[in-house]
Amino acid sequence: MKGSIVMARVASGKEVLEQAKALLVNARTIEELNQAQAVVLPLELGLSMEQTATAIGTSIGWA
Repeated sequence: MKGSIVMARVASGKEVLEQAKALLVNARTIEELNQAQAVVLPLELGLSMEQTATAIGTSIGWA
């Protein structure tokens, strides 16, 4: 493949949401759980970033 460009496949929103839902169940640390919640809460429940940050106990910038 000399000279060819291989581009990584970009995950769709649906794929990211499904991964986050799986991580909710399988999270081994509080950080993993918070990361999953920061994706799922706004996309599934329509929470704002401020509401999400408050719900998971983090700053808005982190969420």
